[in-house]
Amino acid sequence: MLARARGVLFLAALLFVGITIVHYGALYLFSPTHKAAINTHKDVERQSLSPLELAAFCAKLQSRPRPDRVQKVKAAPSVESWDPTKYLNSGPAEYFRDNLRQDKFYITAWSNAGFTNQFMSYVNMIYMGLVSERIPIVPPFGPDHHIPHDAGIIPFGDIFNLSRAREAMHTPILEWRDLKHLPSLKSGQAPPAEEREQLGCWSTRPGNNPNPLRVSSVVDHLKLDISYTRIPTESRVNPSDGNDDHLVFSKLVRYIYPKRPLPPPNGRYTLMEKSPLGHELLPDHHMTCFDFLYYGTSSPETYEWKFSWAPAWTMVGKHLHFTDKMVELATGYLARALGAFPDQLPHFIAVHMRRGDFANQCWDTPGNCLIPLSKFERRVNEMKLELWEKYSIVVKEVVLMSDEEDPEFWEEIRYLGWTRIDHEEEQTVKRYGHWYPPLVDIVAQSMASGFIGTHDSTFSLVSGRRVEDWNNKPAAFVAKNDKDVYYW
Repeated sequence: MLARARGVLFLAALLFVGITIVHYGALYLFSPTHKAAINTHKDVERQSLSPLELAAFCAKLQSRPRPDRVQKVKAAPSVESWDPTKYLNSGPAEYFRDNLRQDKFYITAWSNAGFTNQFMSYVNMIYMGLVSERIPIVPPFGPDHHIPHDAGIIPFGDIFNLSRAREAMHTPILEWRDLKHLPSLKSGQAPPAEEREQLGCWSTRPGNNPNPLRVSSVVDHLKLDISYTRIPTESRVNPSDGNDDHLVFSKLVRYIYPKRPLPPPNGRYTLMEKSPLGHELLPDHHMTCFDFLYYGTSSPETYEWKFSWAPAWTMVGKHLHFTDKMVELATGYLARALGAFPDQLPHFIAVHMRRGDFANQCWDTPGNCLIPLSKFERRVNEMKLELWEKYSIVVKEVVLMSDEEDPEFWEEIRYLGWTRIDHEEEQTVKRYGHWYPPLVDIVAQSMASGFIGTHDSTFSLVSGRRVEDWNNKPAAFVAKNDKDVYYW
């Protein structure tokens, strides 16, 4: 009896499964989708399609939605990790602190002297940002030394291509104009006290110098009020020398590294000088800042930029190419000086002869410090031969840049067959401002097939490095003694 019941149940289950299969099969066979597919394939079989019609038919089939396929949404383009927008809270704000992210740390510094020295100081600061894992914020160039005060401010990014540098270095580089709203570049007015932000900074002045370096042209433009603390003596190349200007990056980074920096050598930092408005702030940890970093070095060598391995140059400086606008401007000047079309500039040797203030900067023969023109002439002829023998380049053109104002000097230059960029004839100051005579010269020098500069001139030094590293061409520096100087 039990076996018979089991048999009946098995037959019933089997009948149920069969009915289900027949039911869903009928639904599919008589569905509009199946009929359309059958008709479509019958149409294809009945017709002799051309290649173009067949391609269109296949495309139509591919475009039909299928439930087994999930449509992929195109991802938005990724923002590179060095993009500056990732390191600020917003666009320029009223106060810079409102724009600093709490999970990031920053570094900045001011600088004085001529354009090249300011550039070197800012490059040193960016390098310090790399080794201390802080985000560098570059100030503008402020008028000082060779540039009159009414020349106004010129932003770093107006001269150097920061987008290209960020991509090459894979690191963010910010400008102060990214952080906060700033006055007009031409404004020489000091801001009112209520608009200034308080900031505590480090001073790199040596122990025997009681005062920090206050760069009013830049600090006023940034609307800051700064108090200073002297950096620890242990950061110096020679800590026992109270007049030692030079500091070692690796020694200094110990005190500014964001995570667990070294405590003060004597247990506490002592304020060096309160701010002009009377505030007494010790160095800011979120935004580390310095009065200037021109004398930074990574080794016991001082004035390290003279050496081939100087990391501030190799890791930062050589990636700071000029903007397209500056290159186009200098190309026009060179084309007019050489009598050529801008897109057909001939190979040329650039010569920089520092005269002016160098006339009295020597200890052995005061008042007679200038290098004779004949030494530069000899070196030019030697470089022409070098360019032919090593690079198979015939160079006939020589472009001289100099701060010499004596008309007889320039007559000698014309007699040699050399040419110059004549800023008086070009009315450079009138057209562009006081910054542009040296800027045009610097950019033009970087485009040379060979460079000859003046020993001990930073203007020459940096231009020589650009020609070597950017153009893979020779650079030399002429000294007053009988031997030419090769820094690297």
